[in-house]
Amino acid sequence: MIGDRKDMIQGLILYTQFFTRIRIPVEIKDPGHKFRDNIQYFTLFGLILGCLEAALFLGYTYLFPQWFAWMLFWMTDGMITGGFHLDALADTADGVMSSRTSDKMFKIMKDSRLGTMGTLALIYFYAILFGVGAILAVRFDRFQLTMLVLISVMMAKTGISLLFYKMTYAGEAPGLATIWQGIKTWRIGISQVVSLIAIGVLLGYPGLISYLAVLIVAYGYRRYMLALLGGFSGDTLGGFAEISQVIFLLAYVIVTKLM
Repeated sequence: MIGDRKDMIQGLILYTQFFTRIRIPVEIKDPGHKFRDNIQYFTLFGLILGCLEAALFLGYTYLFPQWFAWMLFWMTDGMITGGFHLDALADTADGVMSSRTSDKMFKIMKDSRLGTMGTLALIYFYAILFGVGAILAVRFDRFQLTMLVLISVMMAKTGISLLFYKMTYAGEAPGLATIWQGIKTWRIGISQVVSLIAIGVLLGYPGLISYLAVLIVAYGYRRYMLALLGGFSGDTLGGFAEISQVIFLLAYVIVTKLM
């Protein structure tokens, strides 16, 4: 069974409390199991969050040029989410790019200080996003860009959920990522179907082809992390959220240029 309405609402509330700074004063009991057993609603949560941020972006376009509204959107996204996945991206870059043993990589990722590679990863991330915005701002109108904003926000959760398939936790002691172990395949499948429907309806074939690019990169990323670290940590999972957005947008720029 997919789950009843109560499970869905509790799952969406829990994801909002965990992945954003939006305060919902509702206590969810047994959050660990709720996290894992409601993954079928994970991309739906991303879609709802995307609707909120897309509405803000649309408002920005009536006040500023589209390229600047795009920049403001990504800054707003960072404030709404508290930079949750940005921190994971930076920690992953610091650890994985350190050329150390796997044990030392994990220690580096747990270090709260920002290193050189983490800094560069964040600079590259925003440089690509802002560059993409400058390109697309002259190709599409505000409503087409608004749909792309919505899907881009959702894509962060779409990308992560791809990695939940038979996920192996890596690390010395149980960490946050252990709550994603043992997720049933059908739950992941439903989350991806939600994404595919949203992408197909709002962005059409270019969006679906761009999703395929994320799927391919997710497969390569999974194999790389398994070979390098023996599995995933919370940082390497969260970091892929931002990677998914970059891959999707770069592919979308290329596909819409060629089609």
